[in-house]
Amino acid sequence: MEKAKIKWSTLIPPTTGELECQFNPAELTIKKSNNWSGESSPSFNAPKLKFAGGDSATYSLSLFFDSYATTPPKDVREYTNKLLTLTLRGAGYSMFLVPFSSPPSVAFVWGKITLFKAVVESVQVSFTMFAQDGTPIRAKADVDFKQSETWFGDDTIPAQNPSSRTDPRRTRIAQSRQRLDQIAFEEYGDSRLWRLLAEANEMDDPFQLVDGQILVIPQNNF
Repeated sequence: MEKAKIKWSTLIPPTTGELECQFNPAELTIKKSNNWSGESSPSFNAPKLKFAGGDSATYSLSLFFDSYATTPPKDVREYTNKLLTLTLRGAGYSMFLVPFSSPPSVAFVWGKITLFKAVVESVQVSFTMFAQDGTPIRAKADVDFKQSETWFGDDTIPAQNPSSRTDPRRTRIAQSRQRLDQIAFEEYGDSRLWRLLAEANEMDDPFQLVDGQILVIPQNNF
């Protein structure tokens, strides 16, 4: 599958850049809400509502980073620090020379999906594995984005995974201690459907899962 990217832009040179996700996110959550006002009346069981404007749309990503496979293991902060710069003025460039600049605008791009223009509202990084010398080598980052443009088109909300427009699929992150039959039971309630997962992910051995592997979870149409 094509790698997802977070593209950013700012008024501070170099003005543009992008962060490629080491692993594609397992899910993408988009939220949009409106405000409604109304006055209660003793003549009615509920007030007549009046539209009072919309709130900014938001979306959230959970990203996984792993540098354990390199020899020697690299510091995983080489990945996570790039996310943190999206919360800094000018993406961390010349932030002291131009103190009134804003953090960059961003757009999430994944295959045929390009989400609305947004800003990074928060980044939470959890380091989950360390080398013997204390170097962090595995991490998870939860990133929240908030809409920064006034127009929000219906076609920006993905109805399904970008790998297919006719065959909706989900993904999940596997771990080396898991087996396809266990995942099949968790996803479908039937461990015998491991072959469905194996075919969708072009795997011959149900025991060859590795930490951080992205598995496509197809629909069970049987």
